[in-house]
Amino acid sequence: MFAYFLSRAHLAQVGRTLAEVRLAWVGAALIAALGTYVVRSLRWGLILRPVGTASASKLVGCTAAGFATSTILPARAGEVVRPLLLTARTGLPAAATLASILTERLLDGATVLVLFAAGVSLSPGAFNPANLAALRDAAVVTSIFLAGSIALVWFLLRRRDATVGRLARTVPERFRERAHSFLSHLLDGLEVLRRPVRLAEIAAWSVGLWLLIGVQLVLLAKAFAFSLTLDQAFVVVAVSVVGLAVPTPAGVGGFHAAIQFGLARLVGVDVASATAYALLHHAICFFPITAIGLAYLGSVGFSLGRVRALEEQVQPVGGG
Repeated sequence: MFAYFLSRAHLAQVGRTLAEVRLAWVGAALIAALGTYVVRSLRWGLILRPVGTASASKLVGCTAAGFATSTILPARAGEVVRPLLLTARTGLPAAATLASILTERLLDGATVLVLFAAGVSLSPGAFNPANLAALRDAAVVTSIFLAGSIALVWFLLRRRDATVGRLARTVPERFRERAHSFLSHLLDGLEVLRRPVRLAEIAAWSVGLWLLIGVQLVLLAKAFAFSLTLDQAFVVVAVSVVGLAVPTPAGVGGFHAAIQFGLARLVGVDVASATAYALLHHAICFFPITAIGLAYLGSVGFSLGRVRALEEQVQPVGGG
């Protein structure tokens, strides 16, 4: 995928574009990028409030460690390591911290979809007309999928006792008590989704998070001296989320190709600039947070070996 991404541009021209980048705007985009991790961490604390509290330093540190792990290890390992590391650091139930990541993904999906639809609807003239119909179709399909996911979670929470009991009975009898406890904590981590006031608060933080991510893209566009509106940025962000779904460390390849496609095919940026932008945007998003995350792991006495061992804890109902 990364080779395909590079093959679509003239690399010498990409190099010249990177050499001419405006560093002040790169610095502004970097500050915005680091700010997104702080906002994400504080939102995570709000999601976990029904099961306990964690200090901002632990939330930010574990978030950074999770992203660092996903950068180094395959299959988005940080999505498991981040909550389990927080459990190890705070004593919060592992099932609840794991479920909180699912809550995050649902909130992120809903927010990105709303901003994506807003970007396409409010500024249709800002996009390549040949791809406008496809963008609208994508918004419809993802809306249906997201609505189905939210409906399923809401149903499980409404009938949580019956659901937990039914699922616990599917495992061997000697594991049922453990399974019942695990599933109960799992639903605790999703409980915020049926508390209207708390959900509204967290939704506001989610909008703020993704607005800041959009601003980061706009600032970086200024570094390359091309115009990118917030509406366009929201569509590029949505495309980049699809690229990140490719299970490679740090989204290498899929993320790059998605940004390149979004800028070149949907917004109309020249391919060399889109390619240079994707390379620098990826570096800003992943390299600083990886350094911070590894530093945090070292400061709390966790090696990568111990971090990898945390992944085994995701099967608490199995043997043992």
